[in-house]
Amino acid sequence: MNLERRFTFRESILLLLCAIIGLGIFYYEVVYKNINDSLQSYRVEDLENEAIILQAQVARKKQMENYINSHKGENLGEIALYNNLANEISEVGRILNGVDNLSISWGEPTLIDTTVRRDANISFTTVGYGKVKNLISALNRNTYRSLISDLSITTDRDEVLSESSDIKVNVRMTFFERVDETTNLEGLTVIKSQ
Repeated sequence: MNLERRFTFRESILLLLCAIIGLGIFYYEVVYKNINDSLQSYRVEDLENEAIILQAQVARKKQMENYINSHKGENLGEIALYNNLANEISEVGRILNGVDNLSISWGEPTLIDTTVRRDANISFTTVGYGKVKNLISALNRNTYRSLISDLSITTDRDEVLSESSDIKVNVRMTFFERVDETTNLEGLTVIKSQ
């Protein structure tokens, strides 16, 4: 068997064409498609949207930091001993005196470490956006340490909120109390910290 056969000119051209077509297919499948897929995943529009979202997050974070820094020395309210419910009710009633349809529901107090958390769901109706703003601010700065965790402000009609007369407000607040070694823990739901 003779393996030293020489290809004719025509056969050499055909082999060369087959090699070029094979390389072309290989290039298209392996290189061109992968680069195209990568470029489509990094569309400029997506990157611009991502940049806008990140800028908004940075701006919001900076705004929060500025607020925290500007209110650093302010009194955040007293953390009273456990079972301060009567005083908390009195404080909320004093702040919301004169509003319509006032409803307050108090949750069960829970103890985590030495801090008692008591939720209050408050709803009321009042006249004018400015008054709502003042009431929410007063609730936030009340005598006892608390945190507003949810706030909903609505109108009955399709009005602009700042021009509305009757405004319904729902506020979820958490009041914080403390326990010491002499505190009676009766009525508390104790949650073990991890």
